Amino acid sequence: MHKKMVLSVAVCAAAVGVALAQVEASSSVYLLDVDPARYAGPAGQRLVLRVGDQPRNITIGTQDEICVQLQRVGENSEVISARVRALRPEPQDAAEVRVVAPDISPGTYRSTPWGLLLRAIPPKTENPGMIKPLGTDNAPICTL
Repeated sequence: MHKKMVLSVAVCAAAVGVALAQVEASSSVYLLDVDPARYAGPAGQRLVLRVGDQPRNITIGTQDEICVQLQRVGENSEVISARVRALRPEPQDAAEVRVVAPDISPGTYRSTPWGLLLRAIPPKTENPGMIKPLGTDNAPICTL
């Protein structure tokens, strides 16, 4: 009887662990590292973005300003793209860059046509040497 109880507790714990892993894998919050990729330019910025939220206007350093949004590509898809448009220093048309997908290693930088570097990482990733992530919930809404 005791063995059956221990076995059932173990099975329940495993089921809860699998459910929590699925929730984390389908998380709607990501950290997005944005780097202007200019020699001697401003440091990159780490943003906290929610998938499907409205596009947000973000200022990076003193020179750069972008409008950015994370979206799933299709319903229940594992693919997430960043829609981004440069507003300053040189306005650019909006581009869509896949940042999360089964064929993209987590933490891999991806580039826009004009050279802005983006990478999405899970929110629980260590953050050594980088400034505190910038929350975007209160950032102004912009148009892509």
